[in-house]
Amino acid sequence: MGWQWQKGKTLNYLIIEEWAEKGVTAAFSSRSGGLSNGPYTSLNIGLHVEDKQETVLANRKRLLDEWSIPFEDCVVADQVHGRHIQFITGEDRGKGMESTGTAIPSTDGMLTNSGIALMAFFADCVPVFFFHPDIRIIGLAHAGWKGTASGIAGKMIEKISSYGGHPSRCLVGIGPCIGKCCYEVDENVIEAINEKVLNIARVAAPVEKNESAKKKYKLDLAAANREILLAGGVHPSNIWESGMCTSCQEEDFYSYRRDNGRTGRMAGLIKMC
Repeated sequence: MGWQWQKGKTLNYLIIEEWAEKGVTAAFSSRSGGLSNGPYTSLNIGLHVEDKQETVLANRKRLLDEWSIPFEDCVVADQVHGRHIQFITGEDRGKGMESTGTAIPSTDGMLTNSGIALMAFFADCVPVFFFHPDIRIIGLAHAGWKGTASGIAGKMIEKISSYGGHPSRCLVGIGPCIGKCCYEVDENVIEAINEKVLNIARVAAPVEKNESAKKKYKLDLAAANREILLAGGVHPSNIWESGMCTSCQEEDFYSYRRDNGRTGRMAGLIKMC
């Protein structure tokens, strides 16, 4: 089944149904059903954009209410397009939920074996969800091209392995992100990605009609992360890809590139019962 649209109490969002059957909520919000206006219309979940704080907090509450999750049971990190991973404990409960100043600093990957919900923000970058059923650990990573080039998805698998979870048994969900159809990059990005992806031809293709003096490529970030996960030992059948493009599906998603940087953020959310 994979990623499926779910009609909730008041919102529509994506979930991985097979994980829900195992007691794990892995969800990705849409841009609709919230209170924000202008370029942030309407369910903007990001506090770090120029939206009203009180509106964003109301949007966050509306999203968390779908699963009756209170603010103090959710954690947010300050995403910096890096590869630092933080293990989340009860001491971190509520960090970043009401203000950016209290977020887990300089972190793009989170793991926990508790009932705390992990939340991260996206508007083209790749949301990567992790669940290891044997050791009951969950995780969430934010992988833009820099995070992909740094191999954050592979590092998440290494961390999970260090806690006793075999990579081949780990379940991974790759949520909506900008697709190859819409993501044109320079050669320096391809060179950086190529350091982590053994066969770059599987994830990137030259732009044939290119008017620039520099070489341009169409890059499939989701596929790049899939290749990194496979190289890390994840079994192909344990990877769920949404196949959805945040840039193409304007009614459903915000897109940083499509909207020229002035836009809202969707939320990736994962929680274990």
